[in-house]
Amino acid sequence: MIQSLIGFIALFLLLYLTEKRRFINAVVLGLLGLFIVREIIMHYPLLLPNEQGIVSEMGIVILLGSFPSVMFILSIAMFFNSKVLLEKEGRKFRNLLLAIVGLSFFIMMIWYVFIIFINIQHPIWHILFFYAFLIFGYTMFLYTSVLAYATVYHFTPLTYEPNYIIALGSGLIGDRVPPLLASRLDEAVKQYKKNGARPVIIVSGGQGNDERVSEAYAMKKYIVDVHHLPEQKVLMEDKSTNTEQNMAFSKAIMDAHAQGRKYRSLFVTNNFHVFRASIYAKRAKLDAEGVGSKTAFYYLPNAFTREFIGLLEMYKWVHVTVFLFITLFVGIILRAYV
Repeated sequence: MIQSLIGFIALFLLLYLTEKRRFINAVVLGLLGLFIVREIIMHYPLLLPNEQGIVSEMGIVILLGSFPSVMFILSIAMFFNSKVLLEKEGRKFRNLLLAIVGLSFFIMMIWYVFIIFINIQHPIWHILFFYAFLIFGYTMFLYTSVLAYATVYHFTPLTYEPNYIIALGSGLIGDRVPPLLASRLDEAVKQYKKNGARPVIIVSGGQGNDERVSEAYAMKKYIVDVHHLPEQKVLMEDKSTNTEQNMAFSKAIMDAHAQGRKYRSLFVTNNFHVFRASIYAKRAKLDAEGVGSKTAFYYLPNAFTREFIGLLEMYKWVHVTVFLFITLFVGIILRAYV
C-alpha cells in the first residue's frame, strides 16, 4: 500500500512540477484521492470482514445508506444555490444550471432507492442503473478531480516576476465595467504594484453586440480613472471574443512590444476560471501562470460548473471515447441477459 501511494504521489508531483497547466494532472490527483479513500474503507473497522469473511451489518448500512444521503444533501444545496442566483443575478437560463445538475442527483437517488431497497428482481433494471451509475460516477469523478486540482493551482504562489500582466475580459454592461470584471482589474493592479510597478498591463477583450465600446477600452479607462495608472502602462487588445483568443492575441502584442527580448507574463481572471484559462495559455505557447480574483461565494458553484462543462468540451473526444467504451461494456452485459 505504501509503495503504491508513494508511486501515485511521485507521478502527480512529476506532472505538476514539469507543467501545471494540464488536464491530466487533475485526473491523476483524482486517482490518488480514490486510492486513499479505498485504503481507508478497506481498513475501517466497521467494514472489515469477520471470521466468516462477511462484512459487518453496520458496514452494509453505511455503504448502502451513504450514497442516497449524499445525493439528497447535494441536490437540496444545488436547488438552493440556483434560487439565490436567480434572485441576485436575474432570471437567466445559465443560473438554472446547478438546479438541473441537482435534479440529476435527485433522480439518481430515487432510482438507487427504487432498485436497492424495493428489491426489484428483473436484471435489466439493475443493468440500466449500473450503466447510469457508471456515466454519473465518471462525470462526478472528473468534476471532483478538477475542483480539487483547480483549488491547488489557484493557491500555488507565483515564483517569478512578470514583465506583463494580462487582464481577461468578461463582458460589459453597455460601456460600464461590472463588479465581476472590476474584481479582475483590481487584482491586475494589485499584481502590478506588488511587482514594483514594473510590468505592463494588457487589457484583453473585444466588443460584443450589446456593448457600446470594446471591453479593452472600458477596462483601460477603469484602470486609469480609478487606480490612476499612467496610460502608457496599459496596452489594449480589443479584438478577442473568447479566452483562447485573449491568450493568442495578447501574446502577439507582447511579442511585438518586447522586440525580441525574453519575457514572462501572468494572467488575471476570476478564481473559478484560472485553471481552464491556464490551459488556453499553454495552447497559445504563452509562458504565463494565472492569478485568480475573488468571486462572490454564492456565484462560485454555478460558475465553476460552467467551467467544468467548458473543460469537458475542450477534451470532448476523449470523454466521448470513454462513454462509448462504457456503453459497449454494459451492452455486452445486457446482451448476456436478454
